[in-house]
Amino acid sequence: MSVKPIREHAGKALLEKLLPEISGGKHKMGHAGVLVTPSVLDSTSNGSWDKILEQNPWLKTTNLVAKPDQLIKRRGKAGLIAVNKTFDEAKQWVMDRMCKEQKVEHVTGQLTHFLVEPFVPHKQEQEHYICMLSHRYHDEILFYHEGGVDVGDVDAKAERLEIPTGEALTEATVTQKLLTKLNPAKQGNMASFICSLYKFYTDLHFAYLEINPLVMLDDNTV
Repeated sequence: MSVKPIREHAGKALLEKLLPEISGGKHKMGHAGVLVTPSVLDSTSNGSWDKILEQNPWLKTTNLVAKPDQLIKRRGKAGLIAVNKTFDEAKQWVMDRMCKEQKVEHVTGQLTHFLVEPFVPHKQEQEHYICMLSHRYHDEILFYHEGGVDVGDVDAKAERLEIPTGEALTEATVTQKLLTKLNPAKQGNMASFICSLYKFYTDLHFAYLEINPLVMLDDNTV
């Protein structure tokens, strides 16, 4: 079966829409943000900055994160994430890079799509890593309790859980197999979130899903 990549913004928009229902109201996704395209270079287009701001007035009332949304890995390491910026600062950061060539590791290309989303203040120890991927006869979940830009080699460090195709996932199994290094006070809510995320993953026929960082705040919201 063929697999089609989607943008981070598209994935977050799906989570924002469907996660509350899938989780029975236990979990929700924050605002998916806005996708900024080369249309901002044309002040008369429907994708201009004025139109974006008109449709998303919250951009002026909260600090923001801006980053390319083009399936680029290790954006933080490449200096391609602007954090805790005002709208004007995020706008300028995007405009300085829009349709400009950028080298990331060994690849050079144009940056044409950016995600601008709300900044969520948090501590380093609240950052975790999760990845779900599908194999021929089973799915696999990788979880590491220390996520973020310096997560390192997750293939070597992460806890792993295999789920045979068609089998249900339980919170008890998630806690036992994936969360032994996580603060016990956080394990219950994280297990519930992972089960809901896996249902989202299977219901929408994803083949790969990665979140880094996956942030759990002090009140245990994810």
